[in-house]
Amino acid sequence: MLQDADADADDTSPAIAPPLIKGYLRCGARLLGPPALDVAFNTADLPLMLRIDDVASRYRQHFFGVLA
Repeated sequence: MLQDADADADDTSPAIAPPLIKGYLRCGARLLGPPALDVAFNTADLPLMLRIDDVASRYRQHFFGVLA
């Protein structure tokens, strides 16, 4: 659940990326912009793009069965 921005105003610790986001970034995904608050679902949406051509070679074999 997201908290109010005022409640986090004193918090200077860095944010920790969830494992799914870390996985996308390790595969070669690119962050396209800042997160956007989705009030309807009480979440933050993070725009990411993972082009097939940019998939890291160590994951290319795993996901596509192709060596790069």
